[in-house]
Amino acid sequence: MYGLREYIRELLTEKASFKHKGSSEYFRVDLPGIGYAEGGSQLRFPECQSDVDTLMKTPEYLAAEEKYVANAKPRTDIVKNEETGKYEEVEVGPAIFRPRFYDVNNAWISNPENRGKGHGKEIYKAFIDQAVEYSKSYGGVFVGAHRCVMGSGTSEDAQHVWKSLGREYTSSGMVIFIGL
Repeated sequence: MYGLREYIRELLTEKASFKHKGSSEYFRVDLPGIGYAEGGSQLRFPECQSDVDTLMKTPEYLAAEEKYVANAKPRTDIVKNEETGKYEEVEVGPAIFRPRFYDVNNAWISNPENRGKGHGKEIYKAFIDQAVEYSKSYGGVFVGAHRCVMGSGTSEDAQHVWKSLGREYTSSGMVIFIGL
């Protein structure tokens, strides 16, 4: 039974490829005929800060930070040269690792018959993949549930999806970290 379900899911996701709308600030991924997930860039996850703190201690995060600092351009500032009186750009220190934050603030499987079959997880994975694309120049990305932004707004079904995703990604609670 499990093999057949997996096979059907693969066929559905191959036939109906994901569609993307939006920009790096707010976007949506659709699996036509099944459902969607949408969300956007956040400054941080105030309601899940302890999960972010936990992830910042993982080998994956530390390796991403080290890679970013080693390869990114140093920080610069524009300052007035006291001798010439002209403003010039000068290095002021190493690059600072600041991964992006994205939350899934809405997801929906339109037909109730399609729920509980793994489609939600596949849609969330497509959302995560798009967040990774938008975050490449930042060296890493945190992707979390909307609850991490507002303290609520993540259904029980969505919480089950986050728990399942947590087994496949570096995660803590309903927050995932991916180093790039």
